[in-house]
Amino acid sequence: MRQYLGSTELQAVVAEYWALDRPVGAICHGVLVLARTTNPETGRSVIAESRTTCLPKYMERAAYLATAWRRGRYYRTYPLYVEDEVRAALLSPDAQFLRGPVELRQRGTATDDGPTWVITDGRYCSARWPGDAYRFGREFLGLLAGAGE
Repeated sequence: MRQYLGSTELQAVVAEYWALDRPVGAICHGVLVLARTTNPETGRSVIAESRTTCLPKYMERAAYLATAWRRGRYYRTYPLYVEDEVRAALLSPDAQFLRGPVELRQRGTATDDGPTWVITDGRYCSARWPGDAYRFGREFLGLLAGAGE
């Protein structure tokens, strides 16, 4: 995952795609790619002006604390939490970062979006973790369906 999230080659491709003004989506750690991708026109992250979510700090911390005895620092991928790095990429983190309800046990399903949290801001869609994937998929499909309009 580190090679993907830290790839300057991938960030260059993402910056080019972002400039096309087409739908973009990311879940969990994937939001880091967008946070780390610089918009050449502004010199800031491509999501600097977007409302977003990502893997919340409490989820990342819970995974680490529950598994550290066995897996060591496996769930501490980077020195900063994903949420902290994403928030740092935003112009107004308190207004733009939407953490969602605290949820550690329930996942969304094909028929129940109750425990999920997905943010769609214009052509950009983000979700916290794989437990939000069904709803994320439906919302992103909606963006793709409207992309030709």
